[in-house]
Amino acid sequence: MSSILHAAPQGEVSYVADPKLGDPFQVLFYDAGDSSQYRATLIRYAGPFEQENGSKPEAKAVVFYIHGFNDYFFQKELAQKADSAGYAFYAIDLHKYGRSYREGERLGEVYDLAEYYPELDSAIARIKTETKAPIVLLGHSTGGLIASVYAADRGNGKDFAAIVLNSPFMDMNTNFLLELAVPLVSKIGSIFPNIEVPRTANSCYSESIHKNYGGLWDYDFSLKNFESIPINLGWLRAIHQGHVAVQKGMDLIPPILVMHSGCSERSDECVETYSRCDGVLDVEDIDRYGRKLGRNVQMQVIENGLHDLYLSHEPARGNAYQATFQFLDNVLPKEIH
Repeated sequence: MSSILHAAPQGEVSYVADPKLGDPFQVLFYDAGDSSQYRATLIRYAGPFEQENGSKPEAKAVVFYIHGFNDYFFQKELAQKADSAGYAFYAIDLHKYGRSYREGERLGEVYDLAEYYPELDSAIARIKTETKAPIVLLGHSTGGLIASVYAADRGNGKDFAAIVLNSPFMDMNTNFLLELAVPLVSKIGSIFPNIEVPRTANSCYSESIHKNYGGLWDYDFSLKNFESIPINLGWLRAIHQGHVAVQKGMDLIPPILVMHSGCSERSDECVETYSRCDGVLDVEDIDRYGRKLGRNVQMQVIENGLHDLYLSHEPARGNAYQATFQFLDNVLPKEIH
């Protein structure tokens, strides 16, 4: 997977107040790609982290967050926690997702994960104009898969200070027979990418996180569907190719933290365990393949954590934050602290 490097976001050159999260979140809309075909959104948290004398010190590092499938950045508390821990925080809404979605597009459509590289390159180039702090990739679910293959194709991540993966999508979570069929279906997807793939109507994970159904959080249903969004064979092929790269093993250079829940739940019924287990992925897959990502991988089980560990109930959520920032404090060069 390769892509031409892009120097900086094109189009808009200044941030505006984020209409979704409000102050102090700011957004920068930009186009990337050889034909500027990818509309993306860089989100910046201009938080209150300051020294006693009122000046804002240089951040220990920049945490750059990549969201997952059927998702966008809305995790305000994550940004606040990063800021309080001394880390600058940025996030991206990838093209055809969230704030970046444009009318007429197919939500979440992708045919090769390398399609995301130009907008990631551009976002990182922009961040580097705003701070000299080292950059940490933080990916959730499909964002964790994207972060892994992107880092691998960018010199095995040599320019990143660390990588943190929150329940990364390392393998299809389906039954054994269907999983055996994925490579064949992926090949068919190279010829007939627009064939629709049947999807479940299971909304139990959404119910476990949304405040109207027993969760703790609110989000925009027009940007993150309550049920899963449609997928086609082209999307499945792109994901499968990413899975193959991960499962063969990678040689990522930065220290890596891979976090996941202590249990999985995929029942068709919204049983109680959805409130304390990963309701999307198989945690055993995450554990198996997460260990193969690089030279220095630390695995962390967050008991009673949800698929997005930062949206869990307490104390699991607090444990995920603690694991994240303790890991970063330990692995980042001491001279930048």
